[in-house]
Amino acid sequence: MNKKILISMGVVGIIVIAGVASAGIVAYSSCGYDKQTGNYLYDGNKVSAYGTMDSAMECALQGILPDVVANRLGAWGNAETKVEAEQILLLDSIKKEEKRQATEKKE
Repeated sequence: MNKKILISMGVVGIIVIAGVASAGIVAYSSCGYDKQTGNYLYDGNKVSAYGTMDSAMECALQGILPDVVANRLGAWGNAETKVEAEQILLLDSIKKEEKRQATEKKE
């Protein structure tokens, strides 16, 4: 029961933070991850095997976190890291659903 409450509070916190952060993402519509490999691309042509939780959050705020990244997010780390990963995945799914609904309204 307490775990569910903590996760819910974390999700609410992330949604609030996401709202504030998304205001700062004006015309940014790139995730930084290669959709095929999940490698994180930075500084134009540099490749990192993995990005950070922050880079995953940026993608989730836009609802564009690639599946290959979502599948490995939180796979390693302590309980706090796993909870953070769950929150990022939830936020990504919420944003994807919002986009889907917006697309349906336009049609």
